[in-house]
Amino acid sequence: MKRGLALVVAWAVAGCAPSLPEPYLQDRAAAERAYASGRYEEAARHWRAAYQSADKKRDRAEALYRQAASLRRAGQNEDARRVLEELLKNFPKSSRAARAAYDVAQIEIDTGDPARGYALLEQSMVDRPASGLAPRALVQYASWLQDQKGGEAALAWLESLDARLGKTELGESIAYAKAKKLDELDHQDAALAAYLWVADHYPYPDGAYWDDALWYAAKIEKQRSHPAQAVELLERMLHQREPSHLQGSYEKPRYAEAQFEIAKLYRDALNQPGRAMDAFHQVYASFPTTLLRDDALWQEALLARKAGDGRRVCSAVTTLAKELPDSRYAPCARALCPSAPTPKGSHSCHAYVLRDLEP
Repeated sequence: MKRGLALVVAWAVAGCAPSLPEPYLQDRAAAERAYASGRYEEAARHWRAAYQSADKKRDRAEALYRQAASLRRAGQNEDARRVLEELLKNFPKSSRAARAAYDVAQIEIDTGDPARGYALLEQSMVDRPASGLAPRALVQYASWLQDQKGGEAALAWLESLDARLGKTELGESIAYAKAKKLDELDHQDAALAAYLWVADHYPYPDGAYWDDALWYAAKIEKQRSHPAQAVELLERMLHQREPSHLQGSYEKPRYAEAQFEIAKLYRDALNQPGRAMDAFHQVYASFPTTLLRDDALWQEALLARKAGDGRRVCSAVTTLAKELPDSRYAPCARALCPSAPTPKGSHSCHAYVLRDLEP
């Protein structure tokens, strides 16, 4: 009974599904076969035929874009640009319009007049700030402007762009780019304020640059000899870390790096070796996928050795040798703790690692 009902529903859905013109389907299939085989000019001809046989705006715009893409692969950039401009003229609100505008600018940059191309690139982000390509265009244009007129000119442009588009979907990217530029120009006070503004106004979990903003803000505080403030910012980042049952989910790329940096700040700048040891161990214990785990255990062992805590030294290097036997530090475990195991198949301890043990 259930199976019969399912078939009736499937037939009903199929009957309601929109049908596509047979010539369009044939032209599209031929275009995709030709493109996959590297016959790009042939693919472009079939996509033009598909454009002419399609009866929906969406399919017509897509066919034009795929025709242009095929022409670009064939090295026919001028023809590709004409097709893209045709798309923009006839389907300015289609899902392919933003990409078409970006590609027209890129063709002009690569093969025509770069200055005009970058002007078109700027216009593409101004016209369509919600496009997924707008942040890329923003970074590309700012970099070109810096090459042409210097960093201060790029910063002035970012500030003017912020005034125009700061409240659009592009606002977060503009704010972060402005903070980075201030940082590059060594305007430390302004850069720190700008990074913190990004972190405050575009917070976790939706802020795309939230963790990067806190990371670079902490870096500035470290440079200004404010290690406690740097630790506070990095801990603010880690405070938002969420447990996950799916490996990798919810993990920001900066988390493990931030924990390792906290440990270094406690060790090098705050002269708190006990807290540094705990922070290094936390890298190993809390971040099972980071490549910093063996470095963290080794640094924990070195600090424990300096503090005269032989038990903690042996605990750290034994864990390293057992759990991370492929680490460059694993063959050196016995140099710190004679009772530590020797990993199977391990090589001899490298001299540059042993130098860490020198007074």
